Amino acid sequence: MKNIKTVLFTISTFMLLSLAASAQKGALQMNLNYNYGIPSGSFNSDLVSNSSPRGARGSIMYSFTDRLSAGIESGYQDYYQKYPRDLYHLPNSQDVSAVLTNSIQNTPFLLKARYSLLPNAPVKPYVSVGAGANMINFKQYLGEFGSAHSNVGFLAQGGLGVIIPFRKNGSSGINIGASYEYAPYKKNGYDNLNTIDLQAGVVFPIH
Repeated sequence: MKNIKTVLFTISTFMLLSLAASAQKGALQMNLNYNYGIPSGSFNSDLVSNSSPRGARGSIMYSFTDRLSAGIESGYQDYYQKYPRDLYHLPNSQDVSAVLTNSIQNTPFLLKARYSLLPNAPVKPYVSVGAGANMINFKQYLGEFGSAHSNVGFLAQGGLGVIIPFRKNGSSGINIGASYEYAPYKKNGYDNLNTIDLQAGVVFPIH
């Protein structure tokens, strides 16, 4: 796991340096967003039904035109659920009465593209797509007995939102958006970690 983190960090650093080297004044933007994560599908029904207010996302995007920009995104989200005491069947044919606790942390690394639908409008709507890797830390406890698993999975993202400039024709503003993330997770008998995410934050140029 340590080697995977090192590789992902190296790739991200290289991409950041490449973007910075090619950037022109006002062409490179940073996005910093608060992220509210909502488990979807079997992630919600099998693992965690609680939404997560513990998240953040950051991206650096290079504007190729007034409509198209692309870059990298990363972040962090923490999901937690404690279920009431129940009877659980173990693989060794034993039954145990215990409180079940699931704790899952996601750290995505995405290549992302954003397309502005109305680049000259006072409020600028956009659509976005992304794909990359998702670092997953999964801890599960049955009473005092627990297990922990870490792995890297695939992640795909589709989103939409609006950027509201602080001033007319300005390059800084408020970002409000939502996205759906498809995250297969074929571990421990579970199916996926798909989520619906709500974001709010700021966009500003890097000169």
